[in-house]
Amino acid sequence: MQIRKRFGEILVEAGVITDSVLTAALQAQKKSGLALGRILEDMGAISDWDIATILARQFNLSAVQKIAAPAIPENLLQVIDCDMAIKKNVFPLELKDGLLRLAISNPLDFDSLDKIAFKTALRSEPVLATPTESFKAIKRYYLNEGSSKDSAPNKVLIVDENDLYRGTICANLRKAGYQPLFADSTTAAIKLALQENPHLILLSTKGNTAHTKMLIQTLQNNVATQNRPVIALSAIGSPEEEAALLGMGFFDIIFKPLNYVRLLARIERTIRFFYHEQIPRS
Repeated sequence: MQIRKRFGEILVEAGVITDSVLTAALQAQKKSGLALGRILEDMGAISDWDIATILARQFNLSAVQKIAAPAIPENLLQVIDCDMAIKKNVFPLELKDGLLRLAISNPLDFDSLDKIAFKTALRSEPVLATPTESFKAIKRYYLNEGSSKDSAPNKVLIVDENDLYRGTICANLRKAGYQPLFADSTTAAIKLALQENPHLILLSTKGNTAHTKMLIQTLQNNVATQNRPVIALSAIGSPEEEAALLGMGFFDIIFKPLNYVRLLARIERTIRFFYHEQIPRS
């Protein structure tokens, strides 16, 4: 708890959030037990880039954006193998004079840094990047997926009975380059899935209830949707709720009110983890 409080104070001192926002987030943390960073993201008070820059400052590291944009030479990609890049979410940026600059998302993952140093026999310099940026670079260079989402799984089906809420999600997904589909019930969702074959389903839930269990089971039992990852959009943010929904078969849970930077990052993470296993192996 003390570490989380220090992190919150750093954010206030940096002018990223206000004292009142921190107080509200800490109160929410007491109820939910979730990480402070996650709560602030869900509140829309902070982005993953804010967190990266603050952590970089705290650990005296540099931070980097758009790491997938510059051309990365093939010999540099061979320094870190694909499995390590995916499992640890690390990406090689530059190798010069025996020093490997390495994009990482977790500055406390000393074990991975030690393993990389041992395996490569190189000195390493960690650079902070957001998980989303690292995912993009890994997809482009290791998984050979284009920088445009047109060549990647991009159909996202949103199931929510609230027209305004559903429309807002669709607008944000479309702006990010995804192809959003929407339905107001599981019956409509299955009918649409038969026609459009979505890659991912976002399902609004009403808590750990028999109704929610019935919804996910309906999707799991239908041939059109049974092999698609489903993310729950839940208004109840608690460890018990998270455990219950994961136990029902949801791939991930995002708590409302939604922060769209976080939503897009979690969607991309889900698609990456779910679909890269289906890429043909040579």
